[in-house]
Amino acid sequence: MKKFIIAIVLAIIPLGVTFAGENPKLFKEISRKIKVDLSGLKLDESQDNYVIVYFRVVNQEISVVDSQGTEEQLTELMMCELEEMFINTEADSSTIYQYKFTFEKE
Repeated sequence: MKKFIIAIVLAIIPLGVTFAGENPKLFKEISRKIKVDLSGLKLDESQDNYVIVYFRVVNQEISVVDSQGTEEQLTELMMCELEEMFINTEADSSTIYQYKFTFEKE
């Protein structure tokens, strides 16, 4: 019974997370504004390089809730870039958005 209750709670938690597709204007604005300098990083060509960011937009600023990625330096660069960004698109401050940014070596 205990496992069943835990499974129900874990199933309900993701409902508060909104994926990028649910606010395409917000995603488009962030994609247009983000400028990450990857020249100092050595990306692994054999694996996907990504950063997943969970955040809210509060008072037109991005407030990062959590993040995870393949490279710690890449994650730190993304956090710095996002936290300095000013958002013009309307976004619900009670919603947690999830975006996955992928990077490849050219």
